[in-house]
Amino acid sequence: MDPFRVTIDPRLRWGTPCLRETGISVGHVVALHQAGHPVDRILESCPELTADDVDAALEWYLEHGAAALGPRPPRPGRGHPRIAVDPGVHGGYPTVRGTRVTVDAVLGLWERGFTVAEILDEHPELREEDVAAAVAYDTEAQR
Repeated sequence: MDPFRVTIDPRLRWGTPCLRETGISVGHVVALHQAGHPVDRILESCPELTADDVDAALEWYLEHGAAALGPRPPRPGRGHPRIAVDPGVHGGYPTVRGTRVTVDAVLGLWERGFTVAEILDEHPELREEDVAAAVAYDTEAQR
């Protein structure tokens, strides 16, 4: 198995094991395979991949198992008390504490140019401080 084909980078999908820098997760390839899709159909669904990528994903899964397919975001710690990482909530993706709103959901709106007020309209369970906390956590995690 090519050790550089499967990558774990906290800056890419919160450390979810992916194939090279494609952003396509090992879990996605495994799910397609387990659903009975042959390699050629997986490659049609994911044209960025090669047959070697699919083989590497399946080998990686056999070696590490299902528990290793999820994200590995940095723990928020004391510096980010408004952010939570709980494997039982959204599969371990970072969320705003006390909600089911992911940091990625907030960032997606922020990056599309939404104002804080517009984000709060979309997610009324959040407060201004939550939006700032999500942006700060992501900024620190990307370093």
